[in-house]
Amino acid sequence: MNSWELRQKFLLYFNACGHDVVPSASLIPAGDPTLLFTNAGMVPFKDVFLGVEKTDRKRAVSIQKCVRAGGKHNDLDRVGFTRRHHTFFEMMGNFSFGDYFKREAIEFAWKFLTREIGLSPDVLWVTVYKEDDEAERLWREVTGISQHRIVRLGEKDNVWQMGETGPCGPCSEILVDQGAGFSCGSPDCKVGCDCDRYLEIWNLVFMQYDRNSAGDLMPLPRPSIDTGMGLERLCAVVQGKDSNFETDLFMPLIRSVEGYARLPYGNGAGDLDYAYRVVADHLRSSVFLLHEGIAPSNEGRGHVLRRIIRRAILFGRELGLPYPVLPALAEQVALMMSRPYPELGTSLPRIQESLRMEEGRFHQTLESGLPILQEMIRTLEKKQEKVFPGEMLFLLHDTHGFPLDIAEDTARMRGILLDYKGYEEKMEEQRERGRSSWTGKKEDFPLPASRLSSPVEFRGYGKVSLQGSVVLLVRGQEELKEAREGEEIMVVLDKTVFYPEGGGQTGDVGDLIGPFGYIRVTGTRKPYPGWIVLTGEVRSGKIAVGETVDQHVDENARHSAERHHTATHLLHAALRTVLGDQVRQAGSLVSPEKLRFDFTYPHPVSHENLNAVEELVNRWILQDSEVDAREMEKSKALDMGALAFFDEKYGDRVRVVQVPGTSVELCGGTHVHHTGEIGSFLIVQETGVAAGIRRIEAVAGPLAYQRAVDWRQELKELRGLLEPGASSLSEKTLSLLKENAGLQKEIQTLRSRLFAIEEKHSKKEFLEQGGHKLAVVHLQMTDTREIRARMDAIKSGIDSGAVLLIGETEEKLTFLGWTSPDLGDVFPISLWVKTFATEVGGKGGGKPSWAEGGGLKPANVPSFVQNVKSRLEEAFTARFS
Repeated sequence: MNSWELRQKFLLYFNACGHDVVPSASLIPAGDPTLLFTNAGMVPFKDVFLGVEKTDRKRAVSIQKCVRAGGKHNDLDRVGFTRRHHTFFEMMGNFSFGDYFKREAIEFAWKFLTREIGLSPDVLWVTVYKEDDEAERLWREVTGISQHRIVRLGEKDNVWQMGETGPCGPCSEILVDQGAGFSCGSPDCKVGCDCDRYLEIWNLVFMQYDRNSAGDLMPLPRPSIDTGMGLERLCAVVQGKDSNFETDLFMPLIRSVEGYARLPYGNGAGDLDYAYRVVADHLRSSVFLLHEGIAPSNEGRGHVLRRIIRRAILFGRELGLPYPVLPALAEQVALMMSRPYPELGTSLPRIQESLRMEEGRFHQTLESGLPILQEMIRTLEKKQEKVFPGEMLFLLHDTHGFPLDIAEDTARMRGILLDYKGYEEKMEEQRERGRSSWTGKKEDFPLPASRLSSPVEFRGYGKVSLQGSVVLLVRGQEELKEAREGEEIMVVLDKTVFYPEGGGQTGDVGDLIGPFGYIRVTGTRKPYPGWIVLTGEVRSGKIAVGETVDQHVDENARHSAERHHTATHLLHAALRTVLGDQVRQAGSLVSPEKLRFDFTYPHPVSHENLNAVEELVNRWILQDSEVDAREMEKSKALDMGALAFFDEKYGDRVRVVQVPGTSVELCGGTHVHHTGEIGSFLIVQETGVAAGIRRIEAVAGPLAYQRAVDWRQELKELRGLLEPGASSLSEKTLSLLKENAGLQKEIQTLRSRLFAIEEKHSKKEFLEQGGHKLAVVHLQMTDTREIRARMDAIKSGIDSGAVLLIGETEEKLTFLGWTSPDLGDVFPISLWVKTFATEVGGKGGGKPSWAEGGGLKPANVPSFVQNVKSRLEEAFTARFS
C-alpha cells in the first residue's frame, strides 16, 4: 500500500465514522504566537479544545503538515541519525470536541489498524498512564488485547501537552513490535525503551485539562480526544521497511540526490547514508516552509528555515553534491508531493529562486569562513591553548554563519576542544534579546476567555453607528462595575460597530456616549475568538456595566482604512498580474494613513513594473466595479479561487471579498462598496525587508492626491533651485551629480597627497613582527571620507602588513581595516573589524583583506582605542612571532 492509498484509506474510514475531513492548516500557526510552527495535528483546533472558539463540528479528521525544528519540540539535530525523526512530517489524526471519549477513540484506532490496513493484533502493544485505570480496562474490553501487552508508564511518557502551557491530558500509545532484529540487545529491552523494537505509531490523547503558566491543571469545558499518528512511520510499518526513509515518501528523492552524489545510498562504504537522510528530510521542510511564504533570515521562523537549508547544504557537501543543486532537488519534492499538495507546483519557481540565493550565500560563507577559523586555531596554537573560547566560537557562528559541526571537526583534528559552555552563554544572551522582540504570548488581556458567556456581535459592515449594552469594564488587571472620568479602560459591549484589529487592518477609533458619560475609543482589538474589546479613556462623567451607549466610529478614519484595504486587494492582484503567480502575501498593514504590503519576490521590482502595477490599480479604480462581500463555506470559496493567507485563521464559513474579474480573497475586513470610492492610488516606495520579501507602501484617495501635490511642490522648488533651462530636471540633476563626483574624487586625491606628505614626515611607530608591519591609528574626523584617504596614505608605506583605522566623529566610530595581499588569508582583518564594531553596538563586514564597520561612541574613546590596539597587537605578535 503506497502513501497515497494510505492517506485516502485513513480519511475515508474516519469520514464514514462521522468525522468531517478538514484540510491541513498552514505550518504557520494562525493566531497563536506561542508557537513557531504547527507541530502537531491538534494545533489548528487548540482554541476549540480550550473552549474559546465555538464550532458546530463534533468530530474531525485531518492529515496535518507539521514542522519540529525549534522550541519545545525540536528534532533537528536527530534527523538522519535515527530511522524515524524528521523536521517535516505529516500527522494523521482524528478529533472529538466534547463528543466521544476514551472508549470510542480506542475502538476507532484498533479497527483501523487491524481491519482497514491489516496489521496483526499479535504485534500491537499499548501503553496507558500509570494512574489511568479506566483506559486499561477499556483496552481489554474493546479490543480483547491480553493484559501483558498493556504497559503502564509515568507522566514523562504518557501525559501529553503541546507546550509549556495549553491543552493536555493522559494518553495511550499504540506500538508495533518490530521484532528482535530492531532491539538494542539489552536484557532490559521492553516497551518504553528508546530503541526501535517497540515503535510508537499512534498516540491517543484524552484531552481533559488546560495547563496555565503557573503549572496548574484546569478542567477543559468539554473532555475531548486528540490523536496523532505519523504518516511516515505508518508507511514504514505497512510497507515493511526498516526505516521511514525507505518508504515511497522519501526514496524517489533519495534516488534523485544519488544521481549527483559520489557514493550510492545504502552502499555500506563510508557510511554516508545519514547524509542522504538529512538532505532528503531538510529539502522537504525547506520546500514546504518556502511555499508558505517564510524567507530565510536571522530571526524567528526565517532563522530556523535558514538553519535547515544550510544543514542540507553541509551534508550535501559530504556527499559531494555540486553547487548549486538544491533548486533541482526541490523540483523532485514538488513532483513527489503533487497529489496531496498540488499547490507546490505554482510556487515552485519562487521556491527554487529562494534556494538558489540561499545556497549562493552559504557557499560564500563557507569559502570565506574556513580561512578565518583556521587563523583562529593558529592563534590558539601559538599560545599553546587547547580550548577554543566560547566568545570566539559564537562570533564565528553568529557573525559569519559558520556551522559549529565543521568548526568542531576542524578543531578536533588539531587537538583543540570547543568551549560550548561559553558559547551557550553568548547564545542565551542573544536569545534573550530575541525574546524581547518576539511575542511569546497572546495579547495581554486580564480576563479568561470563559468570562464572556456569549460572543460579541459585530455589526460594523456598512455601519458606523449603533446602540449597545456595556457587558464588561476592565481597568488594568481589575474588572469594574463602573469607570469614572480620567480612567483608561477596556470596554466589552454585547454588539458593536467597532472593527477589531485583524487581517492587517487597524482597529476602529471613535466615541461611546452613555447616559452619564463619554468615552473616547482609541483602539479596538480581539484578544480571543468571539471577543471585541474597545480601549479608551473616560473623558467626562462615568460609565457603568449594564448601561446602553451610543457607538460612533470615526467615519473619516474608517472610510480611509476601507479605501486602503480594498486598494491592498487590488495591489495584490496587480502584482500577481504583472510579476506572476509566484507573488504571495507575506504580511500587510492597512490603516487610515497608508497601506503597507509585504510579498514574496526574489528581486527589487523594476521601475517599469512598479509603474505597470500602479497604472493597473488605478485602471481598476476607474472601472468603479462593485466590491462584493459575502459569507460562504470555506471549501466553496477556495474552489472559486479565493486567496487565503497563512497567518490568518479561518472557520468553516468565511467572508469572501470579490472584485469581479480582478480579485477574490478571504477577508474579514471592511471595504468600500465600489472601487471608484478609492479615488486614486499612489505607490510611495518599494523596499526589501528580508531575503525574498519585498514591501510596497502606498496611499489612496485624498491622501494620494495630497502626496502628489506635495511631490509636485518639491519638484517646483527643485526646478527653481537648479534652473535647468532647456534641459530636463533629471538631466540637470545627473549633470550636477557627475560634477560633484568629479570634485569629490579630486578632493580625495588631494587629501591622499596631503596625508602622504604628513605620513612621510611623521614619526609614526609601526609594530614590526616577522617582517610584517601593523598600524592601529585613531583619527578625529569631520567627514567620514577622510578615513579612506588616510588609509591610502598609510598603506602606501607598507609592503606587507595590516592597518586598522578608527575614525571618530561627534556621534560614532568608523572602522576601516586592510591587510596586504600576502596576509589576507592568514590575518583576516574582517574578523577584527566585525568584533570591534559589535562591541560598540554596530556591525561590520567585508573581505579578509578589506573591511568596514561602525558603531556608537563609547563613553571613554581613548580607553577603548587602547584596548583595541593592545588586543590586535597581541594577536599580530602571536601570529608572526
